[in-house]
Amino acid sequence: MSNIVLHNYYRSSTSYRVRIALEMKGLSYDYVPHHLRHGEHLEAAYLAVNPQGLVPALICNDGTLLTQSLAIIEFLDETTPEPPLLPKDPLGRARVRMLAQMIACDIHPV
Repeated sequence: MSNIVLHNYYRSSTSYRVRIALEMKGLSYDYVPHHLRHGEHLEAAYLAVNPQGLVPALICNDGTLLTQSLAIIEFLDETTPEPPLLPKDPLGRARVRMLAQMIACDIHPV
């Protein structure tokens, strides 16, 4: 995978998760910042990329748009299996997903 573009905000925990996964996978990407406190994610140029106006947004080398950090991370793990981000055993994978969803769904500010 090459020519990956990550639209993100440096303080966003969701963006941070994706940056960690990209680094752990050793994948290079172009970093495109959008300052949420300045409303840059609501500008027409970014809304043309991601109509939801949310970060992170990953643009794959074929132009496909992916949003939602956990979906992006699972995609990265499936398309670049080494090194794996999840344990090999089903219970271990379930525990990691449980913890990730607790953070993403239960404590993340809306």
